[in-house]
Amino acid sequence: MPLVYVDPAYTSRQCSECGHIDRRNRVDQATFACRSCGSVMNADDNASHNIRRKGETVWIAGRESRVPAPT
Repeated sequence: MPLVYVDPAYTSRQCSECGHIDRRNRVDQATFACRSCGSVMNADDNASHNIRRKGETVWIAGRESRVPAPT
């Protein structure tokens, strides 16, 4: 299985169903509830769908995937 780096920014705040980003979407550590479309799911499942989608975008575009240099 290929491995690509994706920027994890906002993956826990973005709805994997409609794409809406809001800090309040993250009800608590385990629960995600979209303020826009009303979708409710496990927060980790939601974030994993967003990360997968970002990874697919990088892979399909054929961009070189690099982990950022440590700061």
